[in-house]
Amino acid sequence: MKFFKKMSEFEQSNWKSGALLGFYTYMLLLFINYIYDLIFKIEPLTSGIIFWTGILIAFGYELVLNLKSKKDVKN
Repeated sequence: MKFFKKMSEFEQSNWKSGALLGFYTYMLLLFINYIYDLIFKIEPLTSGIIFWTGILIAFGYELVLNLKSKKDVKN
C-alpha cells in the first residue's frame, strides 16, 4: 500500500524551488524580528507566525509552479 505517489522530475524541481523560497522567507522574517528586537526591545513576530508563513510560502509556491508546469505541458 502506497500513501504517496512518486514525484515526477519537474515536481521535484518545483519542490526544491519552493523549499528554497520558504527557507529565504524564514531567514528574512527572523532577520526582521531580530533587528526590531535590537532596536525596540520587542519582537513583532511570534514564532508561530514565522513558522506558518514559511510553510505556506514553500507549499504555495510549489503548488503554483506545479499548476503552471501542468498547464504548459497540456498546451
